[in-house]
Amino acid sequence: MGLRIIDVADGIRLNYLECDKFKTNLLSVNLIAPLEREHAGARALIPNILMRGCKSMPTMADINKKLEYLYASSVGARNHKRGELQVFGLAAEMIDSAYTLGNENLTLEVCDIVTELLLDPVCADGKFDPDYTESEKSNLIDLINSNINNKAYYARERLIAEMCRDEAFGASELGTVESVSALTPADVYSEYKYALCHFPIEIFFVGKCDIDRLSDKLADKLGALPRDVIALPKTEVRRAAGETRRVTEDMPVNQGKLTIGMRSGVTLNDPDFYAMLMFNAMFGGEVTSKLFMNVREKMSLCYYCSSSPDAVKGLIIIQSGIESDKFEVAKKAIFEQLDDIRAGRFTDDEQSSALRSLCNGYRELSDSARQLESWYLGRRLAGAGGDPEDIIDSLSRVTRDEIVAAANKASVDTIYFLNGTLKEEEENA
Repeated sequence: MGLRIIDVADGIRLNYLECDKFKTNLLSVNLIAPLEREHAGARALIPNILMRGCKSMPTMADINKKLEYLYASSVGARNHKRGELQVFGLAAEMIDSAYTLGNENLTLEVCDIVTELLLDPVCADGKFDPDYTESEKSNLIDLINSNINNKAYYARERLIAEMCRDEAFGASELGTVESVSALTPADVYSEYKYALCHFPIEIFFVGKCDIDRLSDKLADKLGALPRDVIALPKTEVRRAAGETRRVTEDMPVNQGKLTIGMRSGVTLNDPDFYAMLMFNAMFGGEVTSKLFMNVREKMSLCYYCSSSPDAVKGLIIIQSGIESDKFEVAKKAIFEQLDDIRAGRFTDDEQSSALRSLCNGYRELSDSARQLESWYLGRRLAGAGGDPEDIIDSLSRVTRDEIVAAANKASVDTIYFLNGTLKEEEENA
């Protein structure tokens, strides 16, 4: 499975991942922007406003009616961050022509819908529709506020905000309540027009189609855009932590959240990236890991305990849910597992189990068009090539000594503790 890349227009590339195992195809249009605190909220709003209507389909009901006619195809907004880049746009799914009654080319028809939503939104007098804008502002503010209800997610976001407070990565791709509230329809429309002219656009198609016809259609639709593409900044990678910071926040909940941020400085373009993946899998990335088997299962110190790497930023984030009075003993136990790997105190079986789990995960990428698109998009943005089988091959060659060396590169930067101040009966009440 290889990725074919076609230049559609200035700074606009079509990435074609040919795959015939899915009944549905995936088409995504992704605008790539620097992650900036002052602009993140407006960029998060853009795809949601685009989904409210366009010239020939001015309401969501019109859009849904058209998509339903096309064998219940779907189009949705997307917004996330990859390293210190913000990725926002539209993604569509449609069944492959082989499964339609008359072999209709749904890919081209859905492409027409996506490009019209992107290029011809409902607007007047140099601004987005005021009602649509205010409605989507309200939705985005509700989403930002609701994130506190997911305490594990909230703790991770707070850790990253504290750990990377003077780096772009510390910003949320959703913006803040204050910044979103202040936006006007003209502000968001101005951001939208700037994005179309200046940001690189990565288009992905996963499935089977006449890629030359799709490329020609995209060139016809997007080629007339006045483009002056900016150079995107590289994600700042700090190779080691400084003095460990400790942040505690009280909240009236029963379960505490101990979240620890480490800097490895190892990204997916580094030669020791595969050893770092193996280290993380053995430490807390899999159900056979030391954090899961020892801290959670044997010691019963955590409701959950795991670690995950950020391969673009070079971070490893440890997340655990604990009784608040177990903070010190849980933290000590977590660091003991880290010290064990740093000292090479792990068995061949532990290493083999981690390798199997990782390889299975990469093989399972091909079970989902969305997973494949997300994985290849992330590697494209990081300037990395290869496919999942290449990663499996590289993982299989990682040695014990390389895992130990990777573990010793991970240094603790920030310890964030969401301290639960309620007893269980108080929380239930």
